[in-house]
Amino acid sequence: MLNDYFEANYQKLKEISLKIAGVSNCENLLHFVIEEIYKCDQDRINEIIEKKQMTFYFVRVMLNQHQSKTSRFHYKYRKYYEYHVTGIRESISPDTSKDNTKKKEEVEERLEWIEEKLKDLYWFDAEVFRIYYKEGFSLSEMQRATKINKNTLYKAIRNVKNYLINER
Repeated sequence: MLNDYFEANYQKLKEISLKIAGVSNCENLLHFVIEEIYKCDQDRINEIIEKKQMTFYFVRVMLNQHQSKTSRFHYKYRKYYEYHVTGIRESISPDTSKDNTKKKEEVEERLEWIEEKLKDLYWFDAEVFRIYYKEGFSLSEMQRATKINKNTLYKAIRNVKNYLINER
């Protein structure tokens, strides 16, 4: 029943996800939510389909996943690259235990991987990404300092994130 629903409504759901997530994350969001729906109790999902409320339910889940800063979608697609640089603060700490040394090496490997991938990108996008993540500036701080439109900065960061996700 669920397969039939997705076959019949896939294009409509794709258009909705485009409106919610924009071009860059549209398909990621759509497929992520489809996977989540398949993980749900199928009897409950079939009831929703029979009541003809599945589109509403699907859109609700999609909105929650996209807008919540604690959702699995957010951590997988939107916050993924903060993971690569979170260890920077740990690597600065004075603790010299073996665990800390191992973490430092992992952080260095992640940062080297990112730096290598940034060489393939347009210089502006790469520099904006470096400043945003390595230096810890917010979009507002960057906009005030450079007088570059915040949307332009956001798009550059988003482009790099999507590129790195696809390279992983």
